[in-house]
Parts: sequence; structure tokens; C-alpha cells
Amino acid sequence: MRLLVLLALAGCTEAGGTKAQAAPPVDPVGERATDAGRTNRVLLTGELEATDSIGFDVPVTEAWQLSIRWMAEDGTPVKTGDKVLELDNSVFTQGLEEKKVAVKEAESTLRAARDLAALTITTKENELAQKKIAVERAAVLASVPADLLPTRTVQQRKLDLERAKVDVAKAEAELETERKTAALAAKVQQIALEKARRTVATAEKSIGDLVMTAPRDGLAMVGEHPWEQRPFQTGDVVQPGFVVVTMPNLTKALIVSADLSDVDDGRIAVGMTGTCTLDAYPRDPVPCTVTDLAPVARSVRHDSLRRAFAVRLSLATTDHERMKPGMSVKVELPGKAWP
Repeated sequence: MRLLVLLALAGCTEAGGTKAQAAPPVDPVGERATDAGRTNRVLLTGELEATDSIGFDVPVTEAWQLSIRWMAEDGTPVKTGDKVLELDNSVFTQGLEEKKVAVKEAESTLRAARDLAALTITTKENELAQKKIAVERAAVLASVPADLLPTRTVQQRKLDLERAKVDVAKAEAELETERKTAALAAKVQQIALEKARRTVATAEKSIGDLVMTAPRDGLAMVGEHPWEQRPFQTGDVVQPGFVVVTMPNLTKALIVSADLSDVDDGRIAVGMTGTCTLDAYPRDPVPCTVTDLAPVARSVRHDSLRRAFAVRLSLATTDHERMKPGMSVKVELPGKAWP
């Protein structure tokens, strides 16, 4: 009886083992079961980028923050000279007339200072000329022979000559001081005038810089807000350094830009090959190669704790008819094989 029970249990065990061996292989997310074992795939999400493009960024102006007044729609074809981006210039246009008035006032002040200085210098020159005439007269009187005049008169005339010479030296010093003072005052007024003119020129240049046109034919692509992770919109407040619109060169090769989470550090390396599949064309994968991998992970967003390594991949072929910058791409790279 005991022998029969043992045989029955053994039969159940074999049946269970056979059933477990016949179970199909499991293909968890990121793994692919094969006859040789399992391959741990690395899946990334990226987008197409142009290797050559023109960026229209916010210029540096006196007003640190500006708002977008108008911009071309994303993906709009533009011709050479077409307006691509316009920023609000009201900050500069409102005070421009006042700045121009300040320039006229500075010019008038400079002219008045020069005229007054010229009049003062002329007066000093006339005084110096009179002093010199007085010296000549005193010299003539002092040259009369001493035996023809009383001793007191001779001494008085010599004293008058010395005083006249002192007056001339004093007049010359005053004239030189007046010239230096006038030159310094004119220089100060000239500096004030140049400053006012630069202010007007800077405002006019800023107004011109806020309207950006296309230097060549191409496609206008709206950039992404670096803080909010969304495309720029009309009315957004921007600051210097923000690239609002780009014009990629569609005749050059495209690359794929993706991010590798910092928890997956070490799973891919430069030179690794795989496939890149556009979301718009899921049945047409394109061979790709990792060309660049950032050595340091950066924050995905300024308000996020997640960090990622920037990854760049080159494409084996570029179809400019179907591939456009900004299109989403799924990247699949082979990982470590597990037996």
C-alpha cells in the first residue's frame, strides 16, 4: 500500500515538472527571450535635431526681460528677408523722444559753454594786452636818464615798471587758467553730449534688433521654453540667451538627441549601434550609432530631481522628405546578453 502511494506521488511530481518546462518564455519589458538566452534592451525616446541651424535668440538690451510680440508658426516655410521673430519694443519707444530731447539740450549746453568760454578768454586777452601796454609805457618812463629827474621820481618809475611786469605775469596766468577751465568744461559737456547720443543710438539699435528676419530660405521651428518644457508662445516673457526660433539647414544630415536616465548609467557606450524608429513611420527603422554620451548627468528640468545623460546618435541615412527636426524617435540599443 505504501509503495502505491509513493508511485502516485512520483507521477504527480513528474507531471508538474513536465508542465513547468513546457511553459512559454516570459518577455518582460526591456527584455527579449531568445534560444540563446535573454537580451536586456535599452529603449530611449528622443527627437530629430539638425546638425546645422540658425538660432534667433533674445538680444542683450537695457531691459533684461522682454515679451514675444509675434513669431512665425512652427514649421512655416520662410523666404530670405521674411520676418521670423519680433519682440516687444515699447520699453524703448516710450522714452526715445525724451532721449532725443536730452541730446538737443546737451548740444545747446555745449554751444553755450563754448561761447561763454570764448567771451571770457577774449576779455582776459584784452586785459593782458592792456597790461603789456602799461609795461611798455612804464619802461619808456623808466628809461629817462636819472640825472634829468629827481631821485624820488626815478625810483617811483622803476617801481611802477616792476608792478606792471607783475600785472602782466598775473594776467597771463589768469588767461592760461581760464583757457584750461574752458577746455575742461567743454570736455565735460562733450562727454555728456556723447552719452546722450549713445543712449539714443542704443535705443534705436535695440528697437532694430528686436525685429529678426530670415537670412536665407528655410523652415522656422519654434524653440522650447527652458523652464516650462513647452514651445514658446506669443506673449511669453523671455530673457537674453533664450533661443525662441531656429532655422535648421534641411540639406545637412540629421541626428537624434535623447536622454539616458542616471539610474541606467553604464548601459550604453559610444560606438554602440542600434535602430532608430520615427513615431510617424514605425515600420521603417533606421540603423543608428551612439556618437556622444555626456559624462555628467544634468537635471531634466529646473524643478525636477530626475537627472539624465545627454545622448547623441548618428543616422545611417537621412530622408529629408520624411525626416524633419523635432520629430519623435524611439531608440533601441542592444544590451548585455543573459544566458
